Amino acid sequence: MTTEPGGRSLQRRLLASMAAGFAVLLLLISLLLWAYARGAANRTYDLLLAGAALAILERTSFAPDGPTADLPHSAMEILALNPHDRVAYRVFSPQHGEITGTEGLPEPGRALDDLPYFYDANFGEASFRFVSQGRRLTAPEGREWVGVQIGQTVEARRAQQWSLFLNGMAGLAAVSLIGLGFVWLAIRRSLAPLRQIETELRHREPADLSRVEGTPPREIRGLFDAINGFIARLGQSRALTESFIADVAHQTRTSLSALQGHLSLATDAPNLDEMRARVSKADRQAQRTVRLTNQLLANAMVIHRSDQGSLAPLALRSLVRDTLAEQLRDSRLRHIALSFEDEGLRDGHDRIMGDPVSIREALRNLIDNAVRHGPEENTITVGLTEHGDEVWLSVEDAGPGISEADLPRATQRFTSISTETAGSGLGLSIVSAVAKGHAGRLELGRSPLGGLRAAIVFPRLIVLLLCLLGISLAPPAARAESLSIFSATDGPAMAPLIAAFEERNPGVRVSYSEFQTVGLHRALLDISPGLVPDLVVSSAMDLQVDLVNRGLARQLDIPDELRPPDWATWRSELFGFTFEPAAIAYDRRLFDEEDLPRSHRDLASFVRDNETKLAGRIGGYDLRGSGIGYLFATQDSIQGPQAQRLTEAFGRAGMRRYCCTSQMVAATAAGEIALAFNAIGSYAAAFASDTPEVGLHFLDDYNLVMTRTGFVPKAATRPDLGARFLLFMLSDDGQRLLTESTPLIPIRPPGKATAPILQKIDSQRSSFLPIRLGPGLLTYLDELKREQFLSGWEASLGKQ
Repeated sequence: MTTEPGGRSLQRRLLASMAAGFAVLLLLISLLLWAYARGAANRTYDLLLAGAALAILERTSFAPDGPTADLPHSAMEILALNPHDRVAYRVFSPQHGEITGTEGLPEPGRALDDLPYFYDANFGEASFRFVSQGRRLTAPEGREWVGVQIGQTVEARRAQQWSLFLNGMAGLAAVSLIGLGFVWLAIRRSLAPLRQIETELRHREPADLSRVEGTPPREIRGLFDAINGFIARLGQSRALTESFIADVAHQTRTSLSALQGHLSLATDAPNLDEMRARVSKADRQAQRTVRLTNQLLANAMVIHRSDQGSLAPLALRSLVRDTLAEQLRDSRLRHIALSFEDEGLRDGHDRIMGDPVSIREALRNLIDNAVRHGPEENTITVGLTEHGDEVWLSVEDAGPGISEADLPRATQRFTSISTETAGSGLGLSIVSAVAKGHAGRLELGRSPLGGLRAAIVFPRLIVLLLCLLGISLAPPAARAESLSIFSATDGPAMAPLIAAFEERNPGVRVSYSEFQTVGLHRALLDISPGLVPDLVVSSAMDLQVDLVNRGLARQLDIPDELRPPDWATWRSELFGFTFEPAAIAYDRRLFDEEDLPRSHRDLASFVRDNETKLAGRIGGYDLRGSGIGYLFATQDSIQGPQAQRLTEAFGRAGMRRYCCTSQMVAATAAGEIALAFNAIGSYAAAFASDTPEVGLHFLDDYNLVMTRTGFVPKAATRPDLGARFLLFMLSDDGQRLLTESTPLIPIRPPGKATAPILQKIDSQRSSFLPIRLGPGLLTYLDELKREQFLSGWEASLGKQ
């Protein structure tokens, strides 16, 4: 028993139908689950927005010149619990306008209320989730509203939403698979009667065409009856086949018997003339017998060769000419005009997929029919023409032709249309079989000559010659690529890294532009699009976070083995590559390290106790001009009230202000100052290694640690080169180069610490407090908060 190649399993079809139902159900559930996941993610992160808004509102108040806000660090720390999203905020008063924060945030579209209102809106080029909440404060004119808007990008929400959704869908999918397994078992059990029928039919003898007995289920009763009906029809077909074979045998025996009878009568003929007449009849009978036998054999041969495996590309024009040349040897064609016309077929358009033996036999049968059914002086035209993608091989004659009514049965076997020239009735049947075996057809119609026009229509073989044009292009001349770096790091410190990168990347030239930290921040906010660098490097972590929070950086895929610690990376956009603690640089000529204080509280007492000795000889940053100094000062203030007392002590001692570490350490070496507070440890250590008069001291309670960070701007001309340089700095080779060839301290020191500062860090590892990258650093970049902090700092130093 065989099946069609494209047959489909009933079990699989039923299972597919059930699976489709499950899929529709899963789709409906997934829509509900998606809505639930979105709501759950929003509820989780909305708590952070609501908490931050409430923290800010609690620090709003009315001053003599109007409402004001003291942005609490806790508000940004609450938002920093979501370490992946950017932040935007705004504090405002409907009567007095903007108080502080980001201007131009999308309005909620409703009046202020004591309750938080959450909404989604686009800001810049990103989607944000905002909260809007208000508070009524007592003003001289009465009660007035003060409002807060805080927004976060929705990346973390979407990630959690997808996580909840996929986890839920995974559970549903598992349950669905188990359900489909039970469905599969049920389907197999339900289809068991079909397998029983299959077993019975498979083990039957070939001659057994009896009915299949049994009582099938109602659902397959129709199939059961159809099988029995098919068996009955198969029996009838076999009976017809046996009848056909009997007819063939009968016609053959009849023809041979007639031939034998004529020969016997010729033998018994009383005279020569009667013998000659009877032998002539026997000759004609022999010719009919030979023709019948040949056509029966031809019919069997055509059926056997109709398999597509016997087809091959061939040129029809040459095959027809060769066949006609053979036919001209037939004596019956002496008085017949046989011609071949192929003007309607272009050169090369006669190629088909065909079997030359079958086509030759079909053409012979058509010519034989035309000869036998036509007049003695007949005209036969064999033609080759093309019609679209088809090639027509036609034979036309001037005989009586076939009427329109008889055309449908002209190709039936053993059917002769003309009683006068009746043959075996197999000629056109053979031609039709040949046409079908070539995926073609037999067309019968009236010829312009008056007789029959029989045409075999073949599909033409279209050969597409694809000419490949090879173009030899000379490689373009090597062209120098430029990598633009804007950095707030001393050029000599970066020079070894730049030289090594250029050596590893021939053809790349690094353009290095050096800035102060605040100047770099301002330059990037005001820069023209065509001048944006490919990499930005700075020690001012808070200013770098601000730039990234404004959406200026692009995400990078950093391998896990090169990725900095969590505190030194944010949003996969900002990456730290150094570990640089704040230190106290001191004059060894005035102090021994054992005499120096061990904590910030002790340092304030030390300055007060030595106020005369240290008057005008303490160095610190000018916080208005130094980004790193402002970062260290604000982070010190977060650690406790001792920072305020320390600033006041420095003020009474007449602290000098410097722009940067290099100036403070140089002043220490020159004896101008005795102490330099919060100097960048890497620079101070490098200076101290060449200057014995300068020492380096770390406190025991805590030492702030900053990291130089880098990011690749979204608008960079060559972001690929910027990312490549950043990866190089984070690589083992880059970190080793930082240790061996620069004053900077790598964030992942390779091997055992050998440099004095690395040994010092290892000995006091627990006292180092890294500053974490994230929204928390934005607190003191708020304009109002910054001005309040600087005013307080200047007041503490004695400047009113």
